[in-house]
Amino acid sequence: MGQTRVWETKAEAAKRRNTSAIGKDHRRSAKKISPERAQNFITRSFLLKTKILISILSILLVSSNLYAQNPRMEYSTYSDTIPQSSLSTSQADSIFNFILSNKHLIDLDDCNICKSRAHIITRIIEKYFPGVTPAKAWLIADCMRISTKEYYRYKPAILLHSPGKCTNWAYHVAPVIITTTDTIVIDPSTQSKPVSLSKWADAVIPQNGAGYMVIKDKRYYIYPQNKNDLMIDTLIVWDIENKNMTDNKYLRSIDETLRAKHTLYEPWKFNYYISELMNLLE
Repeated sequence: MGQTRVWETKAEAAKRRNTSAIGKDHRRSAKKISPERAQNFITRSFLLKTKILISILSILLVSSNLYAQNPRMEYSTYSDTIPQSSLSTSQADSIFNFILSNKHLIDLDDCNICKSRAHIITRIIEKYFPGVTPAKAWLIADCMRISTKEYYRYKPAILLHSPGKCTNWAYHVAPVIITTTDTIVIDPSTQSKPVSLSKWADAVIPQNGAGYMVIKDKRYYIYPQNKNDLMIDTLIVWDIENKNMTDNKYLRSIDETLRAKHTLYEPWKFNYYISELMNLLE
C-alpha cells in the first residue's frame, strides 16, 4: 500500500515557521552573555565556595583543638551557672596555701573523702576570700554513669585515679573558681598548686579511660546515685531542698574528714579538733 500524504494548511505552515524562529531567537539570546556578566558570575561563585570552605575548616579546627585539649572528657550540658570571679595567679596561690596551712585539720591525703574535703574547702574560700565564688567540679568515671550502663555491659570498667596514690575512684570532686579566662581547680589532694580544669581532669583520668565533667553549686554535698551506685548523669536539675544532697551545717563533712585524719585519737582530743574545724568554718 502507498503511504498517505499529510497536507498542512497555509496557516499551520506559518505557525510552524514562527515557532521555529522563536526557538532560534531564544537560543541566540541565551548565548549572548556579556563578558562582564560572565566574569561577575564566576567571581560570585568562587567567593561563595571559598566562604563555605573557610566555614568547614573553622569547624574542623575548633573540633580538633577541643579534642587535643582533652579527648577523654565529656563536658555536661547540665552544669549550673556560676558567677565569674576576678582571680589573679597570686590570689589563687594564696587560697591554695591557706588550705595547706590548715592541713592539721583537713585531711589532704585520704583517698575516700573528696566530697567532704571539697565541701569544707569551698566554705573556707567563701569565708576568707570575699569576692571569690567557689563551686564544685564533679568528674565521673565514664563507666559509672547511668546513661552508659549498656555501653559498658561488655567493656572493661576503667575508673579514675590519682597516680601513685589512689585508685578505683568512681568519681572525684574538688572546688573550682570560674574566672573570665579559665576555670581554676583548688585540689591539694591531687595537685601541688592551683591548676586549670582540663589539666586537673587529665591527671585523674587514666590514659585508657574517659570521664564526664559537671560543675555544680557549692551547696551540693553528694552526687545523685541510684541503688546500684551509678551516677545519675541524666538529672538536669538537682534538688537543693533534699537534705541528703546537702550538708548545710558541715556536720557530715567535719565528721568524715576528722575520722579519716584522727581515727585513733581519744574522744576528748577528737572533740577538740571538731571544735577547731567548726570555728574555722563558722
